Amino acid sequence: MYIHEYGSRDNPTLILLAPMMVSGTDLYGLMRPYLKGDYHIIAPDQGGHGKAGPYLSADEEYQALRSFLLEVGCREIALVYGASLGVAVAWRLFLDPAFHVAKAWFDGVALAEHAGFAEWFMKRLFRSRKKKLAKTKVEASPSLVKLYGYDFAKMMTKNFEQITAPDIDNICRACCHYDLRKLTEQEQAKLHLDFGEKDFDWKYSKKTIPIYMPKAELVIRPGFPHCGYMAAHPGPYTEELEAFVRR
Repeated sequence: MYIHEYGSRDNPTLILLAPMMVSGTDLYGLMRPYLKGDYHIIAPDQGGHGKAGPYLSADEEYQALRSFLLEVGCREIALVYGASLGVAVAWRLFLDPAFHVAKAWFDGVALAEHAGFAEWFMKRLFRSRKKKLAKTKVEASPSLVKLYGYDFAKMMTKNFEQITAPDIDNICRACCHYDLRKLTEQEQAKLHLDFGEKDFDWKYSKKTIPIYMPKAELVIRPGFPHCGYMAAHPGPYTEELEAFVRR
């Protein structure tokens, strides 16, 4: 993990944890133009992305973030935001008693203790696309363009070039295994869950949410794929996010 830090530490802290194929600076660049308030923003490059080293595990990534936050004395978190892969780290921070997290927003997460088939499928899919990308060397993967539009797909494709086969395996494992427990009513009141209607992770989470966090705020984006609304409508999405922080 490589930590990018923006703004004064005297301002409320937002932690932005990006999905696979999006770096911390990419996510910051996507959201920052639409944030109206002044914030202290931490937007890490997770392993396999940006200036970070390899992706080894969600625990390794979280320990790097945790150590940084403790080192700089940042224990009060106004928002921890995680999308897809980013939720693996965000979940750990949300439940860590060493920190006070006022709000959490999780987008496109497979909240499953063991999603073995999803892990196997994702590994095959990403390995196959990695090999294809190495041969075609396209600027934007056609499959990503179809889902997210050309500009977002171009950004994701560039990041994907950096991700190695071992990174893929470890990332897929992190996305498909969560240490779940029933959240307290106070914890649920802090939590927003966001899914595209066509998100493959929704089929896992819709089974566990009623068990572990039935009172969390839940939004389903009609017609959108995995993290699709965030990619297509960053302005309204970020405005919703900021309103949630301020609520």
